Order: sequence, then structure tokens, then C-alpha cells
Amino acid sequence: MRGLLRLLIVLGALALLVPAAASSYGWPIKPFYRQHLIRGYFDDPRLSSDEFGFHFGVDISAPDGTPVYAIDPGRARVRGQSVSIFPKRGGHQLTYWHIVPAVVKNQRVRRHQLIGHVVAGAGHVHLGEYKDGTYVNPLRLGGLAPYIDDTVPQIPKLTFYATGVPIPPENLSGLIDISANAFDTPPVPLPLPWNQVIYTPALIRWRVVQGQVTIRRWETRVDFRKFLVPLNLFNFVYAPGTFQNKAGRRGNYEFYLAHQFDTAALANGAYVLQVEALDDQENVGQASFAFTVTNPR
Repeated sequence: MRGLLRLLIVLGALALLVPAAASSYGWPIKPFYRQHLIRGYFDDPRLSSDEFGFHFGVDISAPDGTPVYAIDPGRARVRGQSVSIFPKRGGHQLTYWHIVPAVVKNQRVRRHQLIGHVVAGAGHVHLGEYKDGTYVNPLRLGGLAPYIDDTVPQIPKLTFYATGVPIPPENLSGLIDISANAFDTPPVPLPLPWNQVIYTPALIRWRVVQGQVTIRRWETRVDFRKFLVPLNLFNFVYAPGTFQNKAGRRGNYEFYLAHQFDTAALANGAYVLQVEALDDQENVGQASFAFTVTNPR
């Protein structure tokens, strides 16, 4: 009886996994069903001159000239150094950037058909997935696979601001902004010159505690797990000091936890602000930061 019960439990668990596995898709470079290196994450910051934005896909590291193949079949649209494949009925549209096209407009493309080669100087293919009117995270459950990430996000620093100026955590009063420095590291180190690459966490949340008592419940401030964040929220999500990865230079990611937080909502005294950062596979990094509220009474 116990053996039958155990078997039913295992079969039930497998049944839950089948839909996710069935909806996953392979990689656009060979071998199709082996994990490749990624050097740019979904929704990470893109900053150049006066332009800024959220990264609307993932950058898969590949030497210049690497053949790029269609993950799914459909009809091709070619624009410059990009190829989009539109499925026959609904589904998702996959687009491959930074490639020299090997197909032409409106050409029917088979699964795993050659569609281009990585452009000289690019060193990667950008994969974007578009569905239901927005870009979605290719590394979400049910997306690009196999992909295993066993590293834990890090949260090395918290900063409190008053009128845009950093202030010591021992003397907080009035309205303040709060930002956290957070990042994840690649599951497999990238080669030079991208060996210093870091990733943005997929989710960041925070709460305030005093001893064993929760004073302010968990609040999610960053959520990159599924959808592209609207451009007009860039300066709401990313705090000053943020810059992206470059060849030979590690990026820096500062995330706002709160804007104009009213410390008067807390009684004067000592507290701890706890922060959690999760990656796409829900590895959890945790950090705690002490602070003291000293509003005049």
C-alpha cells in the first residue's frame, strides 16, 4: 500500500512537470539542447550617452561567424541584422539580433534551419521572445532550456538618501529614498573580455523587522521574472550609480527599494531592513541592514 502511494505521488509530480517541459524550447546555436553562456539578462539596464532602457531579451555568447538556427518554425521577417520568425498560429515570435541573415523576407523556415551567422564584432546573438503584445523573459520556467543556475544573488550594500544625498543609517528622519546594490553571478564564468559579467536578480523584495516582530511586511520592488518593464519606469527601478556590463568592465546595479519613504511611520528606535534577491531559478540571496529612526517628537 505504501509503495502504491509513493508511486502515485511520483506520478503526480511528473504530471506537473510535463506541461512546463513541453512548452520549453532549445537554443539557437549548436548543440541545441545543451546550455550555453549568457552575458546579458532580461530587463538589465542598457545605458549609452543619453539613451537608456531595459534589455528586452538575453544575450547568448557566441564567437563571430557562429551559425544561428531557428528554434521554432514559421515565416521569416528580415530587417537589417535581425531575423524574426512568426509562427503559423499564435504562439510566440522569436527574434534573433546581431546576425547576417541567411534567409529572406516571407521565407518559410523549418525548426533548426540555418537563418544566419553572428555578425563580426558582436560576439553574441540577442534572443528576444514576443508574446501577447510584450516581450517576455526567455529564461522563465517553460522558456529557454536547458538552463541551470545554482549561484546565489548577492546584496552587498544598502544606501539611504535624503534629497538625493546619502545619509548615515544611524540617524534617519523625514522622507528618505532607499536603494540596494544587488547582482547575481554566472553559473559558468565567461571568457575574456566578458569574464567580469554580472546579472540582474529576477526579483527583489524587502521588509522591516524589530527583533522577532515584523514591522513592515515584504514588499516586492523589482520583478523581472516574466515581462519587460515599461521604459517610463527605468528611473523608478534603477537608482543613480547604475551602469551596464561592458567588455573588460563589470556593471553595477543599484535598485530603488523605496521612494519618499516616510520614517515617521515608524516609532523612533532601532530596526533591521531585510532584503531578498532571487534569480530566475529562485536561488535566494539574503542580507540584513541595521538602521535607526530619530525623528524629532
